Amino acid sequence: MAGQEQGVDATDLARERAIQAAWRLRPQFAGLSDFDRLVANEFRPPAAQSAAEDAALRRLIAYAAAEIPYYRDLFAARGLTPGDIAAVADLPRLPLLDKAAIRRNAVRLRPARLPRGERLYGVFTSSGTTGQPARILHTVRSNRMFSILAQRGYRWFRFDPLGSLAFIRLASQLPRRRGQPENPDGATVYMNRWRYVGSFFETGPWLGFNVTNPVEAQIAWLRAQRPRYLATYSETLEHLCLATGGATPAASIEATMAISEQLTPSMRRRIERTFAAPVFQNYGLNEIGLVAVRCRAGRYHVHTEHCLVEVVDPSGNPVPPGRRGRIVVTALNNAAMPLIRYDTDDLAEAVGGPCPCGRTLPGFGDILGRYSRIAYLPEGTLAAVGAVRTALEEMPAELAAPLRKFQLHQDRDNRFTLRLGVVAPLPAAFAGRIRTAWGMAAGAHGWPLDIVEVAPEALVPGPGGKFQDFTSEHMPAPDDGDDGDDGDDGDDGDKGPGNATRAQGST
Repeated sequence: MAGQEQGVDATDLARERAIQAAWRLRPQFAGLSDFDRLVANEFRPPAAQSAAEDAALRRLIAYAAAEIPYYRDLFAARGLTPGDIAAVADLPRLPLLDKAAIRRNAVRLRPARLPRGERLYGVFTSSGTTGQPARILHTVRSNRMFSILAQRGYRWFRFDPLGSLAFIRLASQLPRRRGQPENPDGATVYMNRWRYVGSFFETGPWLGFNVTNPVEAQIAWLRAQRPRYLATYSETLEHLCLATGGATPAASIEATMAISEQLTPSMRRRIERTFAAPVFQNYGLNEIGLVAVRCRAGRYHVHTEHCLVEVVDPSGNPVPPGRRGRIVVTALNNAAMPLIRYDTDDLAEAVGGPCPCGRTLPGFGDILGRYSRIAYLPEGTLAAVGAVRTALEEMPAELAAPLRKFQLHQDRDNRFTLRLGVVAPLPAAFAGRIRTAWGMAAGAHGWPLDIVEVAPEALVPGPGGKFQDFTSEHMPAPDDGDDGDDGDDGDDGDKGPGNATRAQGST
């Protein structure tokens, strides 16, 4: 992953400081400088940016080699000393760390005791569907970074902190009081301040609603509550758009945030057109916390105060700008269980050169999905899937009016089935347009396509609660190296703090 070779525009920095000043700290945090430092870091000269990353890495490596049995043994086995990993460019000398290795070495990845001043916060798990997630201990410091970095994202998105923020999520991911049941369908979770960042800042209200409510109920709720900002799964945003037949789901919404699931270009176009509002994204992992935030120019900028990111080839070496590679993350703030070169299994495009947004934080491009899912697909599959998505996006409103959901499935013999969740029969011209697009994209392969109309409720989320608009029998079962998490996250960052299992006592 390349940094940006550019000068720093003092005007950009001054503008960002003015935006940050609009966020009013609560009285008990008056004088806290963490957030001002984040702003300054975003516009450091590239050389200073790289030097800060290298210094943070050296501190982590020295600690891990001395205190973490797994890394102590790894360095010895490879004949390395901490001084051999003195810069981010040296990281390829170390192997990648995947979920299976974390599970095998769960005890050896922990220190005998935490450093002075550090406290254990809790246990986080990768959001899998297999019953074998990786369990990661986090410190209070690591957990605290979530709220701090979440505010950076909201600031970049230009959210007004005094506006109302709504989340539509699984009930298990909405807050509830200790010992209380999950939020029932039809009910609203209400908080006086935004979740997480409201711990530090004066904000407007935060609202939560179950994604398991019917889409019509979600629209009615949005129109009744009139939030300014909406965060929910990428697929849910698309379902809201389909359910309104192209009309705005809620006129009050000024921006949306797509979380947890991959957001394809066609989905982004549909959502932004229907809501008449931009879609924003973060990238985060339960195992790490918030990793990056996507700027308006379309680049994910890494939170280098919290982690380092590489985009690598199968050998673990950096790929050049413009090439695809796996996202590998090194966590900087979690002394309880430091993860160095953690293989997320997510694919992204490496980028180089300055970002048009003016920020100098290193970055990467579009997130393309899970490597372990895409790698097993026959050649031409993604082009065929993309053709269907584009045809659906460009479908005239009068033809698509009954459509509420869709799901394309590929079986082992490469027969495809497009299941259309509809509230009334579709016109024949609808299928005709799909078949024309399919013939152009998949005709050379001879892959047949069946089109089936079903009730919307027949299209259900997968075991992890996430809806996939494309599934394939060529993809490995989650236990075969994929924990079932889409990882794009594009997450609000809500993958982590607030969803932890509190540890009993501390080290």
